[in-house]
Amino acid sequence: MTPSTNKQLFQEFPSVDWNTWKAKAVTDLRDTPYERIMWTTPDGFTLEPWYASGNAVTLPGQQEPKQRNIWRNCRRIKVSDTGKANREALDSLLSQEVTALEFHLGAPQLCQNESLCELLQGINIPAAAIYFSGAVTDQVSLLETLATLPGFIENSGGLLSETPETLPEKENRLFSAADAMPGFRFLAVDTVPWHEQGATPSQEIALALAAASDLLNRFTSADIEPGRIVGAMEIIMAAGSSHFTELAKPRAFRKLFRHIAAAYGAEKTLLPRLFARTSPRNLSLLDPFTNVLRQTTETVSAVLGGYDTLQITPFDGGLSVSESDAERISGNIHLILKEESCLHRVADPAAGSYYLETLTAELAKAAWNVFLELEAAGGFASAIQSGLVKQKITEGNTAKRKTLENRKKTLIGVNRYPWPLTPVQEKNIAALQQAIQSAPEGSETAGFERLRLKAETRRITSGFQPSVFIWLSGDPGISFRQAAFADDFFRCGGFAVTGMTQLDPDEKSCAKALENNPDIVVLCIAEKDPVPTAETICRTLCALKPGIIPVMAGKPPEQKELLLTAGLDSFIHTGVNVLDMLQSYHLKTGVQ
Repeated sequence: MTPSTNKQLFQEFPSVDWNTWKAKAVTDLRDTPYERIMWTTPDGFTLEPWYASGNAVTLPGQQEPKQRNIWRNCRRIKVSDTGKANREALDSLLSQEVTALEFHLGAPQLCQNESLCELLQGINIPAAAIYFSGAVTDQVSLLETLATLPGFIENSGGLLSETPETLPEKENRLFSAADAMPGFRFLAVDTVPWHEQGATPSQEIALALAAASDLLNRFTSADIEPGRIVGAMEIIMAAGSSHFTELAKPRAFRKLFRHIAAAYGAEKTLLPRLFARTSPRNLSLLDPFTNVLRQTTETVSAVLGGYDTLQITPFDGGLSVSESDAERISGNIHLILKEESCLHRVADPAAGSYYLETLTAELAKAAWNVFLELEAAGGFASAIQSGLVKQKITEGNTAKRKTLENRKKTLIGVNRYPWPLTPVQEKNIAALQQAIQSAPEGSETAGFERLRLKAETRRITSGFQPSVFIWLSGDPGISFRQAAFADDFFRCGGFAVTGMTQLDPDEKSCAKALENNPDIVVLCIAEKDPVPTAETICRTLCALKPGIIPVMAGKPPEQKELLLTAGLDSFIHTGVNVLDMLQSYHLKTGVQ
């Protein structure tokens, strides 16, 4: 940021250059390598923990920040019954400060004049941006119909369904149909499906650029002026829960898009409109209220990143709480951040932040490299057809899954700190199973929740739930930390923890540990040499209850073979693949 000229105010705080700061950080870290506090992003570039003018990276041609940060709060309404959808729309406009509506049409006939009139009855059409998605099979006819509706020529919504390939004369007709509605966007680029499959932020940007480039190439070939094409575009992106990255994503896209626009002869100042949806891939079905926390950070990222329109998905689909309650609570996120946090008063909070400018620049570089690969493959459509897009997303998704499975990335309520099922969820257990089975490929929650739900289903249908007893021994300060880790570890797999007690390594204690007939006993032994105690306990447990599964919390000691010979099954500790191990314990305890 620009240094203050008020020397009196800051004279007690001398400036520190980056090299001085790093030297001090290295000293304070002692034996911990400095690289441990650096962040390697899912897109493959590494970020320092702190940036100053000496090590910051910025992109040339910085855009002047917006004078105001005004975003439109959009509610998505599924339309099968136009009367019901109209009532929902009117209620949203009156009670939730909704300023945009997306009507997701369930059938092509809903695009006809009579249905549209009923759907829009009573809505102040010039004041509310109206979007359409779903079964829009004939975009030209829909645009021509909308242009005849009272007030629609002033509407600033758009079509969120991607435009199918047509003959050149039909493409000219498409633009002619929209001429009466200059603020209505009808060329949509939707990257949310790629996000759901597991695309990284740089891949999402690159795919948006490549799809926009294909549209420009397609319509300029039909002799349509490039500026008109850009002015018709709406770019739809997901806002994920990695706060700073998601804040930088729309900023990086806007900076890169100028190069695309200039290449086709459009003015660099022209930009598509940006539409954000909160991420669908990190939603928890079994602990839905944690979704509200994730959606809040996603909303902050989207607002501060500068999206024009924001849609917050209801945090639950009606399987845990009512759909109306979920809609209201998620809708209130927007109200709180605007009316109480006043985020609309901050025009461009990332401008001038060395860290965010560097993150934006590095994200843009990574995205541009992916974009060039897509272009070399023949463009967006060709890259999809050849399988290149799928290949690149799969590569990134594999790495992302690993961080979730070994819990380097935490999803509260999913791979850490799960909450017990509610009576409503237990009643809807079959619907929850179906929903989890149909989760998108890139879902971050489905792996753990699918596993946990198997144990919960078995409990509800047969009364059997695999159980764990946690045995503590030695230094309480250490053994209790190990026990907390073990407790959280097994609860993520749907195991019941039937006891957690400090015991001596004798036969009487072993009998006490087996009182509630647990399937697994976890040993949390905080001693300088835990092997003798653990070996004694394992032999006694296995003698008292053949088939018991002793597990030790902590990394394997040098003499681990002694423990394995005594009957120890395995070790659990930070860094193991938690999902794989829980699956193995399910098999061993008869859950699956």
